[in-house]
Formats: sequence, C-alpha cells, structure tokens
Amino acid sequence: MPRIALRPLSLVAILFLMAAIVGAQAPVPTDEDKEIAKTVVDLLERGHMARPVIDDEIAVKWCDNFLKDLDPQKYYFLKADIEEFKKSAKDLDDQIREGDISFAKKVFERYLQRQDERYKTVTELLAKPFDFTVDEFLTDDPDKIEYAVDKAEADERWRKKLKFEQLQLRMDDSTEPADIVQKLTVRYRDRNRLFHQFDSGELLEVYLTSLTRTFDPHSSYLGPKNLEDMLNQQLHLSLEGIGASLRSEDGYAVVAEVVPGMAADKDGRLQPDDKIVAIRKDEGGEIDLVEKKLSDVVRYIRGPRGTAVHLIVQPAGTKERKEYTIVRERVELTEQHAKGKILESKVDGKAVKLGVINLPAFYGDTMAILRGDPNAVSATADCRKLLVEFKKAGVEAVIVDLRDNGGGLLEEAKTLSGLFIDTGPVVQIKEVVGVKHLDDDDEGTAWDGPLAVLINKSSASASEIFAGVIRDYGRGLIIGDSSTFGKGTVQSIVNIGEHARRRDRGGKNRGALKLTIQQFFRANGDSTQMTGVTPHIHLPSIRDYMDLGEGKLDNALKFEKVAPLAHDNYNRTPDDLVAALDARSTGRRKDDAKFQKLEERIKQFVDRKAKHSIPLNEAKFKAEFVPDDEEKAADEKEKKDKKAKKKFIEREVWMSDFYNDEILRIVGDYLTLGSKVLAAAPVRAAAVDQ
Repeated sequence: MPRIALRPLSLVAILFLMAAIVGAQAPVPTDEDKEIAKTVVDLLERGHMARPVIDDEIAVKWCDNFLKDLDPQKYYFLKADIEEFKKSAKDLDDQIREGDISFAKKVFERYLQRQDERYKTVTELLAKPFDFTVDEFLTDDPDKIEYAVDKAEADERWRKKLKFEQLQLRMDDSTEPADIVQKLTVRYRDRNRLFHQFDSGELLEVYLTSLTRTFDPHSSYLGPKNLEDMLNQQLHLSLEGIGASLRSEDGYAVVAEVVPGMAADKDGRLQPDDKIVAIRKDEGGEIDLVEKKLSDVVRYIRGPRGTAVHLIVQPAGTKERKEYTIVRERVELTEQHAKGKILESKVDGKAVKLGVINLPAFYGDTMAILRGDPNAVSATADCRKLLVEFKKAGVEAVIVDLRDNGGGLLEEAKTLSGLFIDTGPVVQIKEVVGVKHLDDDDEGTAWDGPLAVLINKSSASASEIFAGVIRDYGRGLIIGDSSTFGKGTVQSIVNIGEHARRRDRGGKNRGALKLTIQQFFRANGDSTQMTGVTPHIHLPSIRDYMDLGEGKLDNALKFEKVAPLAHDNYNRTPDDLVAALDARSTGRRKDDAKFQKLEERIKQFVDRKAKHSIPLNEAKFKAEFVPDDEEKAADEKEKKDKKAKKKFIEREVWMSDFYNDEILRIVGDYLTLGSKVLAAAPVRAAAVDQ
C-alpha cells in the first residue's frame, strides 16, 4: 500500500475539520418524539377541517416542503442530494404512522454537512476583496434556478450572495469595509452555530410542520418551548423573569432592551449591549452561557417570580465580569397592549381632536376573563378604557390602526366589534357539520361617533373580522392598502399530551398542534379567505406589489361564500360620500411631491421585481435600490441614533409623516362632507334585505 504524504494542518483548519466531522451529526429522535409524531398524524386526519388522508401524494408534497423549509433559496443542498431524498418520498406516510422519523435525521445530517461546507466557503470568500465594478447579476427568485450541480456552482452562488450583502451594507457610507466583513463573518458564524445546536424536538417541529402545511399554510406543530412562548407572550402578554430582551451575537447573549418598570430596570445595572456570559447557581458553580442557544439562555434567566437569578455580566465595551443578582417578577409586556393618543388637527380652519388607537394584536387571557378577573389581559378591555378617555377629552372621531396586526383571539375580535355596533352577527363560522354565527349580544356601544379603520397587507385574521364588521355594517371608513392579508381560517390549539396514546399523567408539556378547524365568513356572506377586506379609500403602497397575503402561500384554501345574515346598516359610508372623499384625496396626492416620489419608488420596485435579478455593479445597484429621498434617509438616521441611546424603544402610537398626514386629511373631509350621514340613525336589521 502506497504511503501518502500529508501536509501539516493549521490549528484553525484542524478545528474546522473537527466541527465538520463531529458537528454534522443530526439529533437522534427520542421515543417521545416518535409518540408525538404518531399523535400528530392521528389528530390531523381526525381534526383538520379538510379531513385529509396522509397518503403517497401527500408524502411527496411533504418531502418537498421539508427540503424547501431547510433550504428555501437553494444555497445549501446539491442537486444529487435532492434526487436522493426524493426517492424515499413515497415512504414517508407509512413511516410516520409507525413513529419513524429517521428521514428527518438523514436529511438534516446532510444539511449540516452542507452548512459546514458553505460556511468554509464564506470564510474564504470574505477574506478576499470583491470587485464592485463588474457587470453581473444575482437571481433573486429560487423558482428560476435549479439546485447547484456541484460545489463549484454552489460556491459561485455564494460569491454573488455575499457580494449582494456587502452592497446592502455599503449603502451606509459611514460603515467601514472592514466592519462590513466582520459583520458578515459574525452573521454566518452565528447561523452555522444555530443549526448545530438544533435538538431533536426542534427538528421534529420543522419536520411535522412541513407535513401540516401540505393541507393549509396555518396548521403547524408547536414544540413545548414555542407553545409556552405563544401562550404567554403573544396571547397573555406576560411572563415571569427580569424584563430584558436578548439577541444572539457572535456566541453571546446580548441585552437588546430593558423593559421599563420591570425588575432589571428597577435594579438599574443591566444595560443594552451588556453580555450575559454565565449564571451563578445557588449551590455554587456557574452555568456558562457563551455559545449557548439563545432560547436556552432565556429559559435559564426566566423563573418563578420572587426567586433570584445571579447573572454574570460583561458590561458593554469592557472585558470585566460583574455579578448582578436580580429578583424575578411578573413581566407585563405592556408595549404590546393597545395604546392611544389624541391628535390635534385642523378641519376647514377649525381645531378638532382625533383619537387614535394603535392595536398590535387581538390578545387576551381567556381563562382569566371567564373567571371574571377584573385585571385579566384583554384587547377589548384596553380599547374600552381608551374610548372612555377619548369621550372625556371630547374627541370628534376615532381612528383604529390595525396596520401590521396579524390577528389573535377570535373572541376578542367579536367583543371589540361590539364596542362599535349595537348588537348583531359579527362572524359566521363554517365547520364540518354546517355554519354557525357568533353575535355581539351586548347592547349599546362604547363609541357611536365617526370611525376610521386603518389596514394594510399585514392586517390578518381577527383584524379582518373586525374590519369586515365595520365595512358590512357601514359603520366606518376603511383606509389603507388594496386589501388585508386574506386569512379566513380559524385554528385551535390541541394539546398533544392530552391525546397521546400513552398519556403522561404528570401533565408534561409535549407541545401542541395548531390545527385549522374552521373557516370564517363575514356577515355579508363573503369569506375573507384570499380576498381579504378591501378599503373604501386606497392609498398607494409598495406592499400591494410584494409577495404578501394568503394568495402567495402554498396550499391556501379557496375563497367561498355562504348565505348573508340580516344586520344593522349604519349608512356611514354611502357610495357618493366615499367617491367624494376618494376624489379629494387623489387630487391632493397628485400635487404632493412625496406621494409622487412614492409612486416612482413603487414603479421602480415593480420593474425590478419583474426582472428577478439584482445588479452587483455598485453604481447600478445604487441606482435601483436607493430611493431619492434625503428626508427619509435623515429620518432613518435619527431613529437609529435614538435607538442607540435608549434602554427601551417605545412603540409609537402615531408617526407624523406624509402618508399619515393624508389619512388625517381624509378623516377631516369625512367629518365635514359626511356630517349629515354621520348624524343619521342606523337602519335596523329587520329592514335589511337578506
């Protein structure tokens, strides 16, 4: 046997080789993972509104989803990898019924291998300067390209990707080239580390969710950690801890913000950009947090209120280590609550007050509300309080801002609608057994005056129910993007532990299946599915041309109609009034330089999107991507400077800019041109034709 001479490897090369060999081991599925997988299949087939059967056809779609979820832009896997995996696709339905999830481990192991290979390529490419004068392009649509045939082709894609990312960062003239390279180096080091830290539960979450999404885009499996976060942070808006948000940066847990009024803020020592490097245990010794998953770091810091956590902190800009002992408490995420503001505006030279409610989600603690807890978290209760304040202050119109509100609890959508209508149907719900409707039975309103609702393409689900009620009842003016998101389905959270074949008597959290069980419809019989809710007054928006909305998602359910229901008509938005308001707004926008620039940016965006390619020549890149708007750039810089100086950034209720100023002018016109219809009594439901 011939002897082969080996050149000595550097320490860095040896460490990298070790990472590539040792780190490319995917997490091994546990018996519990297998039990969860079988339970999810059972619940899907019995509980999903489509009553699906997981067969070979579904298995092929599932395989495609899983590969796409891991590598959506086709930067990691090679063509041979995909061809190999797809040979097993039709076996997945049979495997999952037995709890066999070995396919997920096999695919993820290969993914980690490709991750390491590409990371090595990234570090090599970033070590060399790029030529930004060459005319070349990056394809930005993965559907337009195939997977790379070999490493050389993959490396070339990464060269262009890194060149594009450097161009993005070079748009900030104050950033030094060396800082750009460092930022990208840290970004990809963090990303590579993140995937190597995946545990079996996280892999199972990705794998099963890629199955659930073959039936609709909103069903998913939530692992124990994500289930806990969703219930506490998104719906209940509270948790127990110290009141600091963290980000991961180069292996460190770094303080991003300190929540005002909470434990860390009261203590006063922990500051933004401090690194939390360890936790001292009560019995002695430390838990090292460097290069730990951020989700695990957060869970080490959280804990029951009244208990202490001993943080080992490296203050920003120093190498010293300090210990801060902070007593945990209940953290109320008040920044995510409804917020209000009274604006002073001019209408025909007369000063008027307008009340704005900024609502980021339809949140609520359902169980606390049912118990009659007066302190229960509720979007409706918070909005009611704001409306009382508005009345006392003498506001003449209310604006409910649902832009970027992705939804939440169906019950909150119903009760919030009831604050603005007397009684009547709010939403119709289609189930396997038929159609039922949820009504507002609470007589009277919290606000019966002039109303405007603001929407955009990211207003979804419960937001669309509320906006649909306001539109169908003729209760107020809808202003914004060409439509809302278009999500017209209802999901239920099904606890896996309660349905597993071997039930855990200890109540262990095994995660949950977020399952699509119903489709909802407006009082007029239309579904919001796919079409969303359209505005009375459409203001131009780049979002209208982005890949946003239900129609852009794979396997979205189709639009349907059911029979309309009788309901009151407030007649606050007759066609002739809406046409007059729209004409006035259109006339103003034509003469407004900033709206003209917005139209130019929209055209530029549409033209560039149609090409599906991005220029990597710096001059051409700037010409396509930098808006000619110095004031906007100055505003962004001011916001960035403010953020750098503050421990916590408050969510602004209302920003004064050209777009929002036009909304106020529309509402002002509404008060004057619509004064007669706004004063008229509603037509009661009995007089409405069905």
